[in-house]
Amino acid sequence: MICSKGSRYLAPLLSRCSRNQQFVCPYSQQRNYHHHGESKNRGSPSILLKAAVPVLVAGAFFSQKDDRVEGLKKQIGMCTMHLHQAEPELAKPHFEAAMVIVKDDLERDKHAPIPSREIVFLMDQLGNIALQLECYAEAVRLYTGTINGLALNGMERSNRTITELFLKVGQIYAIMGDYKMAELSFIHCVQVATAELAKAAEGAKNPDVIALAGLSYEGLGKVYLSMGHPENALNMYIHAIAFAEKVLGPTDAQIPVLMNDLATVHEHLQQYDKALELVNQAIERAKTSNVTALPAIMCNRATIQMYSGNLEEARILYDELMQSCRKCGDHVTMLEIRNNLSILEDLRRKKEEAL
Repeated sequence: MICSKGSRYLAPLLSRCSRNQQFVCPYSQQRNYHHHGESKNRGSPSILLKAAVPVLVAGAFFSQKDDRVEGLKKQIGMCTMHLHQAEPELAKPHFEAAMVIVKDDLERDKHAPIPSREIVFLMDQLGNIALQLECYAEAVRLYTGTINGLALNGMERSNRTITELFLKVGQIYAIMGDYKMAELSFIHCVQVATAELAKAAEGAKNPDVIALAGLSYEGLGKVYLSMGHPENALNMYIHAIAFAEKVLGPTDAQIPVLMNDLATVHEHLQQYDKALELVNQAIERAKTSNVTALPAIMCNRATIQMYSGNLEEARILYDELMQSCRKCGDHVTMLEIRNNLSILEDLRRKKEEAL
């Protein structure tokens, strides 16, 4: 089996937005984004893919007789062991063997027997392993098979477990660059989460559902930027920040990351004053709540200045940040600064030629 691979990236997990945005597997340590054709440092780890964890619990299933269960458990156990030992190449043969076991369940027609609940639970686990191996197409098949298996076993598609699986599927489609399918998955999550919130009284709203809605809005925001629709992304990020502040609190580390993303949306819309206002607010919040994200957000501030036409101010900000990054050994941000300084010089030359 050939796993479909995503890009390796130059900065931490799902942190930034750009005009030609890419997504990354939650288990990848690095990624890069491209803005006007260049790499652009935009922020710090996002909560978007924190949802990519097992959403099913073994206790939710009754043990049923299935000759394949033990074999599937064995292969999943071997995969897990090798992944914990940082041996993905040794895990892959066991993953492939497990995929053979569930092949009929993934390709079933309406006349095929309904997969047992234990098999469905194990398919979800196998989907998480596929993500760790960056086998994205296989992860989509496994999570979709899990959704169908749960539905066939009587679970409503509006159930939160299924909604969380749709969230995973949307995130993976985004990684693969299939933004239309990602959009449809995220919209489903938004509709289910907001419908559940609408039924609850204000004081009785489930924080898990609020968080799910926030993650879905954030995912839609990133997808719409990737699709070249920043005007749609704007409202998505506004909702995501509102939900995050409600669930996580206004001082949570994720808030400056989302504000930084929203600043980038305004930059896409060429609303530079608003973008700078937001990124400066993000910097102030990050100083007390998320110092890890601070260099990337500060780099984004310089980049916004650069694209707004303030080349000298951008140069000063890049130089100051470069000195700071040298002292702490932040080579990722230093690489972004060098790339952006090269772009800045190209913009300067074009500006001089136009005079």
